[in-house]
This record gives sequence, structure tokens and C-alpha cells, in this order.
Amino acid sequence: MKFTALITALLASSAYAAEVPSAQPSLSSAPSDAPSEVPSLKPSAAPSDEPSLKPSAEPSLLPSLAPSDAPSLTPSAEPSLEPSLKPSASPSDVPSLQPTDVPSLTPSAQPSDAPSDLPSVSPSMAPSVSAAPSSTPSAPPTRPEPQIEIDFTGFCLNFVNSTLPVATYTNFYTFLGDAMETEIINYLNPKLTTPGQRILSLAITEIDGNAVGRRLEERKLADSLTEVKYDLTFEQFCTRGNCDDATQLTQAALDFLITNVATLVNSTAFLEALKNDLVTNHNIDLADLNGMEKTQSGGCTPTFVVNSIFPMMYYPDWAGANKGCIADGKEDEYMRLNPEGYYLFDKLVDCCSRHYSWNYNECA
Repeated sequence: MKFTALITALLASSAYAAEVPSAQPSLSSAPSDAPSEVPSLKPSAAPSDEPSLKPSAEPSLLPSLAPSDAPSLTPSAEPSLEPSLKPSASPSDVPSLQPTDVPSLTPSAQPSDAPSDLPSVSPSMAPSVSAAPSSTPSAPPTRPEPQIEIDFTGFCLNFVNSTLPVATYTNFYTFLGDAMETEIINYLNPKLTTPGQRILSLAITEIDGNAVGRRLEERKLADSLTEVKYDLTFEQFCTRGNCDDATQLTQAALDFLITNVATLVNSTAFLEALKNDLVTNHNIDLADLNGMEKTQSGGCTPTFVVNSIFPMMYYPDWAGANKGCIADGKEDEYMRLNPEGYYLFDKLVDCCSRHYSWNYNECA
């Protein structure tokens, strides 16, 4: 029993000794052919001067040019949604296609050479003011020429041995009036040589003594002699500022019209022009106009009414009571020759302010 206990003690002592390395290991002349399968938990503090002959099988493709002294242990997989408060001192040469919704509080001191194609929808509330007026100011407006408008009534045109197609075309007289207006005005206006003279319009008033109205076309008038009465509206400049020559001018215009209208309507050229106008502008069949044989001036005596005389303007009454401004069309010629606003005014108060400020209350 004692011998068996001794043997057991010796074996236990030998196993303990194997777990604790020797404090004085032996110096081997060559490394072991069978190195330990359990490497040291405390590697050498002074690595070998000779690097490994077997480096890593997967080295980095983008080595850092300036590696961090303390790289992050957990680098971000996505960049930050909140940019830096201290942006780069060297901005990109390719600006963003999606600019910020919050513009800079300190914009550039040098504006762009290529301004925006879309101007601001909120223009400045304080626009710039010119430092000096234009060196070429606008000329003052001139007063319009004194003018009269005249209604000549009672001209006559007869269709002789003619049958008008009123049964076929219910609006024939309306079309005829349009054609007469076109042909008569186009013939007469170029012959008016006095400045400001022109015929403004023509209107048929009667057919065979029947006043033109809504039911006239239904009468199917188709006599061998059809008398058409019409009026002309005429305008003319006065030769004197107060237009006191209106009656004389109107009579001269009437004499001109009577003579030249008769010459026109008595010609075959006028009838052909009427037919052509009716066919071209009113879609009348030319065959339906074969019954229109002849036109001639009627035996009517036209009259006239001066419909309006304008403009009358205020001027200082220096030749009269001399207490204010008047508008009777009898201003002196030199006043008319000056631009409006010197002697002639549209408004009484403007004339009084300019020439009778000392008596303004009575003048105005």
C-alpha cells in the first residue's frame, strides 16, 4: 500500500511540473521541427526585422494617402444628411443640379455675368430714380386741327330698265348698299385734294320711296325703274380756328359731290364695278345680275347738316373782358400755332391756373 501511494505522488508532481515552463530554458541551436500547436498568449514586444514571406492574400485597392492616426472602429455606411457648418474652402467646379432651398445670408459681392432667364416675381418696392431728366424731352402735344363733320342727305341713283334679283336674294338691298359704299367712296376720296377732306360712309335710306327697314327686303321690289336714295357722311378741316367758315366749306364740298357722283353713276364702268363687287364679296350669281341694265344719277337735290364742329378749346380772353378764359373758337391765329398748353387748354381750370391765377376763383 505504501509503495502504491508513493508512485501516485511522483506522477502528480511530474504533471504539474510540465505545465510551468522552466525559468532557465535550454538554448536550442535550431528551431523545432514540430512547433507548438498552442502559440503564446503574449507575443513578442519586438517583432522581427524581417517581414513575413507570406503577406495578406487580399490587400486594399485604395490605400489612404494620409491614413488617420485614430481611424474609426465603426465607419459610416452612409454619408451624413446634415452637411458641415464649415464647408470646403475650395468648392467644386461642377455645382449641384439641386441648389439649396435656403440661400446664403451673405451673397456674393460679384454678380454673375450670365443673369437668370427667369426674373423675380417680386420686383423691388423701391425702384431706382433717375439722377437727371432726359436730354431730349418729348415735344408738347399740338392742338388738333379744327374739324367739321357733315351729313349730306338725299342723293339719288336710278336703275333704268332693270330688274333687280330681290326675289332670289332676300338681303339684296343690303348687299347693294355695301357695294355702292365701296365703289363710290373709292372713286371720290382720291379726288379730294383739300387736306382733311374725306367721305366716311354711305347708307341707303329709301328704295322707291319706301324707308329702308327690316321688312323692306320682303316687298320683292323689281320695277323697271328703281330709285335708290342714300346719304353720305363727310369730314373736313376748317381753314380758320373758330370754324366760322364751316358753311362755306360745306357748300363747296356739296358742289363737288353732286358733280362727281353724277359723273360716276352715269358711267357703264360704275355698273360693272357694282356687279363685280356683288359677285366677289356677296356671292351673287353673275347670271342673276343680267337684269341690271343701266344706272344714272337721279333728279334729287341733296341737302346738308353740319353735324359737329370740334374741337373748341379755352384760351385767355385778353381782347375781351380779360377776367378769365373762354371757349368760342375765336382765338387768335398765333394761339393756334403754338402747342397745346401755352394758350389753348382742354380744361377751364388749366387755362385759369396758367393765365388768371390772380383772378382764379372768378375765372374757374
